[in-house]
Amino acid sequence: MPSKRPIRLIGIIGIAVFVVILVNLDTRAILTALLSVNYCYLIAALLVNGLIVVIKAKKWKIIVDSIRSGFSLWQSVIGFLVGFSLSTLTPAKVGDAARFLYARNESCTTGMALSTVVIDRIIDLVLLFAFGIIAMIAFSIIRGVEILSGGLLLVLAGAIIFGIYTISRKNYMEKILRPFFSVFVPTRYRNQVSGYFNDFYSGLEQFLASPGKVIRCLVAGISSWLLAVVYAVLLGMSIGIDVGYYMFLVIPIISVVDLLPISISGIGTRDATLLYLFGIIGIAPETVVAFSILYLVFSYWFIALVGLLFWFLYPVPLEMLKEEATETQSDI
Repeated sequence: MPSKRPIRLIGIIGIAVFVVILVNLDTRAILTALLSVNYCYLIAALLVNGLIVVIKAKKWKIIVDSIRSGFSLWQSVIGFLVGFSLSTLTPAKVGDAARFLYARNESCTTGMALSTVVIDRIIDLVLLFAFGIIAMIAFSIIRGVEILSGGLLLVLAGAIIFGIYTISRKNYMEKILRPFFSVFVPTRYRNQVSGYFNDFYSGLEQFLASPGKVIRCLVAGISSWLLAVVYAVLLGMSIGIDVGYYMFLVIPIISVVDLLPISISGIGTRDATLLYLFGIIGIAPETVVAFSILYLVFSYWFIALVGLLFWFLYPVPLEMLKEEATETQSDI
């Protein structure tokens, strides 16, 4: 059996990068920048970030409402925070999928609940890459620095569109996944996994059948992205980084970089990207790293800590999944 150690080590590459960065900078200057933070700007940033969480939770609630009723905004906030907490511990934020457990009930099967999370992530990814591509194009025009060539950007955009189209077509995905299904899914679980697959597309169809909900989700997603830039501007101003519109170029790019599965919570990869982007406009590297640390703590760890607290306060009943698995196996 092949070792899983190389896979586990991939996630700490970013940490190694971060250590290298710290070794080559003045750590005292970084600490000084962190200790001299302006608390008025910091508190304002945290309030904006709290609003972002509520808007994102509302977006997920709209998706869940297209499949089941009785899912409150408070339940959505809890599920979102718990999922976010787990996503900070996993490369590429795959732990976020755990929030489907909070959407599941008697009328919303596991497959349908998973579809709500996947739909939410697809909307986020579409907006992320849309803003990211726009930021890269604007960056090359305004600053005269080409991050990705025009050809690569077109290929990236085409790949995203093709991927979304393929995922939205059940018959295509059946053909793509069938070989993997036969090889990797044990016989006794095939009925269960097949049921999840069918329920997933049932949930997707119900959501797409409500154009109004789709539009509301897009509006909520765009709003949360714009507020994310405002949040970053305020966070930057708390340690003396006042770059105005430039932050609209920076945040989408580092958000794309954060998805790379070579780091946890973007540690290292985000720092290196920020050093490059802010270095172009002459901001001291120690101040940049201080900003990156603040961004990590308050954009990831603080929210993750709140999510962990909610996990203990509102534990999800995992027994439902066990019962479902037992029932499925008994039918085989």
